[in-house]
Amino acid sequence: MFLLRKFSLALAMAAACYASGASAENRAYFSFHKDPRLPECSAASVQSAVAGTLARAQVDYAGGRTITGITKIREMRYQANGVSPLARRYCRGTASLSDGSLRAVHYMVEENAGFVGVSWNVEACLGPLDKWRVYGAYCSTTRPR
Repeated sequence: MFLLRKFSLALAMAAACYASGASAENRAYFSFHKDPRLPECSAASVQSAVAGTLARAQVDYAGGRTITGITKIREMRYQANGVSPLARRYCRGTASLSDGSLRAVHYMVEENAGFVGVSWNVEACLGPLDKWRVYGAYCSTTRPR
């Protein structure tokens, strides 16, 4: 009971500090290792996460194909401290698939979307292969608005 009361007090204090009128630009970003908020689009960890997204997808999604590499990577937009306090990096590239074909891949790197809200996560979409429109028409949820 004592720990629950302490936790509730700490949570209330954190909420009060957050809502105390400090603008989004003045809020400090928390990082365990003083990392930047989000890795670059071309970072190896991001490319691996994009490939992993397709590898974990339903077999019907890509017909058993996997991403073997991503080239022509460009950052389309970086959003931070906007309507949402979470930073997002929208990227685009050309994915080489295991069957030898090339497809445009759109992906979004999002802050605090990893396991239990820690770290970042990637959502990736290969437009022509998203026949169920999991990511909206023409991969709209992974493209900048």
